[in-house]
Amino acid sequence: ANTQACVHSKLSTPTIMAAVAARPCVAKLSSKSFHGVALKSTARPVALAARRTAQPVQMMAATLDVKKVDGATSGTATLDVKTAGANSAGLVHKYLVITQQNARRGTASTLTRAEVRGGGKKPFKQKGTGNARLGSRRTPLKPGGGVVFGPKPKDWSITMNKKERRLAMSSALQNAAGSMTVVEDLDGQFETKKTKEMVKALSALGVNAGDNAVLCVKEVTDAIKLSGRNIKGLKICSLDNLSIYDVLRADKLVFDNSSISKINETYSA
Repeated sequence: ANTQACVHSKLSTPTIMAAVAARPCVAKLSSKSFHGVALKSTARPVALAARRTAQPVQMMAATLDVKKVDGATSGTATLDVKTAGANSAGLVHKYLVITQQNARRGTASTLTRAEVRGGGKKPFKQKGTGNARLGSRRTPLKPGGGVVFGPKPKDWSITMNKKERRLAMSSALQNAAGSMTVVEDLDGQFETKKTKEMVKALSALGVNAGDNAVLCVKEVTDAIKLSGRNIKGLKICSLDNLSIYDVLRADKLVFDNSSISKINETYSA
């Protein structure tokens, strides 16, 4: 220490300043740095913001054949709705989970030992029987006793923004355009209410036996309902009752002209 003091005492102030200037540059400490490391970087937030930029909503059109009940082509229709593009998978999955979770009734219920009837009297005396001590027959350790941490009635419903729901549904419909068929309006059809007529019509429209199919019409009449209710795997509904689970599960989607027009009107704006 004494030697270093002597050395420093012999160096003049200009010499020391020149030596410091010749050393490698050291990061200056400021309010935005800690031990020379910048606390706030301008490059990283910009990069993260660029990476988090939402994909723009896209308009995609698909041309579909319009068929008669006997399967003959009578024209074309256009499915022109919004789609989330690269974000479609996550958005559709989110809506599907919400749809299934909101379908839970949440009525499962069990009784705790405080709610089970009986158990007020001590079954046997504390000592002298050779058994383990027992104060109530309603203990969770005995058959007929209460349930520990059992289910209770619960509201499982969760919400999703209306615009997100619509975008998810339109993205699912656009993705299913390849398995979609348009049929002329079924007003006045299936008046005999025979299942074989519905089977014949579906077969002409490309629905095979055993397929999970959805027939979406403007109005579910008694004739249409009774004609198709015994067909396995077929769901008949109006557009208001069509769920995203039905769209994703179906092997074949059959819409009438009125439903396609309403889809374009609802999901393209």
